Amino acid sequence: MIESWRWYGPADAITLRDVRQAGVQGVVTALHEVRCGELWTEEAIMERKRMVEAAGMQWVVVESVAVHEDIKTRSGNWRHYVDVYKQCLRNLARCGVRTVCYNFMPVLDWTRTDLFFELPDGSSVLKCDADEVAAFDVFILKRDGAEGDYDAEALVRARARFDAMDEAARKALSDSILLGLPGTVDDLTPDEFKAMLARYDGIDDEKLRNNLYDFLREIMPVCEEEGIRMAIHPDDPPRPIFGLPRIMSDEADMERLVREVPSMCNGFSLCTGSLGGLRTNAPHLLMEKFADRVFFVHFRNTVFEGENADSFRESDSHLHGHTDMAYAMQVLLDEEDRRRAAGEVCPEIPVRPDHGRLMDMDQGKGCYAGYSYGGRAIGLAELRGLAMGLRAYRPLVGKVAVVTGAAGVLCSVMARSLLKAGAKVALLGRTLSKLEVLKEELAKEGLPQVLALEADVLDRASLEEARSKVLAAWGHLDVLVNGAGGNDPRGTTPAEQCEPDTERAKGFFGMDMEGFEYVNRLNMIGTILPSQVFGECLAESRGCIVNLSSMAAFQPLTKVGAYGAAKAAVENFTKWLATHLAPLGVRVNAIAPGFFITNQNRFLMLEQDGATPTARGGKVLAKTPMHRFGEPEDLCGALQFLVSSGAGFVTGVTIPVDGGFLAYSGV
Repeated sequence: MIESWRWYGPADAITLRDVRQAGVQGVVTALHEVRCGELWTEEAIMERKRMVEAAGMQWVVVESVAVHEDIKTRSGNWRHYVDVYKQCLRNLARCGVRTVCYNFMPVLDWTRTDLFFELPDGSSVLKCDADEVAAFDVFILKRDGAEGDYDAEALVRARARFDAMDEAARKALSDSILLGLPGTVDDLTPDEFKAMLARYDGIDDEKLRNNLYDFLREIMPVCEEEGIRMAIHPDDPPRPIFGLPRIMSDEADMERLVREVPSMCNGFSLCTGSLGGLRTNAPHLLMEKFADRVFFVHFRNTVFEGENADSFRESDSHLHGHTDMAYAMQVLLDEEDRRRAAGEVCPEIPVRPDHGRLMDMDQGKGCYAGYSYGGRAIGLAELRGLAMGLRAYRPLVGKVAVVTGAAGVLCSVMARSLLKAGAKVALLGRTLSKLEVLKEELAKEGLPQVLALEADVLDRASLEEARSKVLAAWGHLDVLVNGAGGNDPRGTTPAEQCEPDTERAKGFFGMDMEGFEYVNRLNMIGTILPSQVFGECLAESRGCIVNLSSMAAFQPLTKVGAYGAAKAAVENFTKWLATHLAPLGVRVNAIAPGFFITNQNRFLMLEQDGATPTARGGKVLAKTPMHRFGEPEDLCGALQFLVSSGAGFVTGVTIPVDGGFLAYSGV
């Protein structure tokens, strides 16, 4: 990740020197002195860029090129402001700044009721109390129709809060809610706020959505031409407030944005704090779902507390709270690996610690609310340590693994999983050229500890030669994954059942016995022989074997008689060998994949469009409770467990990874 920091320009109480000393690489800033809707000139952009670079950092994200209210309401001089926005984007691109964070929230960029909520240690955080929002809305702002937006119990609580406040407290509440941010909106008075709210009379969620989509469609050609990535910030808080529409609050909103504006220049600023203001959101899962469109990340955490389920405050740690930050960070690191493997020029994602505790060290400095130095520096250190820990956590460091059938769709992903866990991996297969291509791909992903070895699992001599090369390179062996296997059309029956009028060639009576024998040798002997050749090494290291079983081992499938018999043999052999080798400390287990799309079965499961299930594919999905085919990555969790020390007392078992196929009776 690119460790970044939001800087409010020369007027910021925190200097670029301070920022650099926090260990930051990337600066997130904007021309805050330019009024919303005015042009950002190339000269002004370059001046700010030179300022950042002179301090030893890079300007990595613009936050924000604010969207004028005329554009949001699609009224007044909106066309002029869209044209100005396009030119701002062109000028930024010419200056080499191509990631733009923005939001489409009406009037206010955020809402907090307490800018100094005190924690037990004396530091303070930002808080949004839903009852105080209601108290302000109904009894201070006195917005027309406000009472209708709250239920009776909420109004009672709001009245009690208002009555308990003196004038100073009421003013403090108003000031907190109406606080502006540089470059977006100025601090507002209640009367000014009411006037701005009036602009949205008649604009509901659907209307505002369409205005957003129209705006993006207007600017996408410029973004695509200039390589600009637009990263929309979610609503803060992510729920209706002050009668204003909300259109970027949850998964459905994000899905619709991508669907309506599919350009890959359209994406997200994934703010776990803003999304974390809604209990039903799981920001880490949203990070995972939309990873390929996450162009910028704000990491912070939230805590829900109080009578009102919508009330939240910011956590005293960026790592603890509503968002599973370790999960989110791992998703980010995995997405960077994916982009790196895809050859993207800049695969790293800018990440900034969003907000931070106000501690004694920053009292009186005049920092913007939420943007203290010490609190964010600690937040950045937490995030940096989390990323380093996740990168460094390699439970298989020092281990050596052999994967047969490694060029296949499933086994190549499992080999990658072992490498990411720190193992050195020997890729075995019959076609060396395919293994060399995979080896190159893995090296580009930063996974170079690989040997590509030509070997046939039915040829003892080639397996023994491969074993010698593994031992010569790495000295020992800890894990054997018997992934080689598969089916052959000669070992199948085109007919599902043998009817009186079934052609002999399409049923069991006409099955090619050479094909039947080949399928059994490939799967059964192709598991036994590598276990024999590499097993003695595993006895020395007290290692483990993981075989690949199948659904067909448990429940015979029509047409694939040879394959089912072979995998049933693998299943039985796994249990037998586990028992036999237990005194040597060698564990033997298996994984039984459900239905995954591979090169061998693709034409059986999917039509030529690659998406529509065939009749047989439809039958499979109907009996799979999760109603999808497996992804190769779905196998990696079971594999990681079986080869880990956590499975030290597990042997002779098979783990189905099948989406519930075996559990479902069909009724």
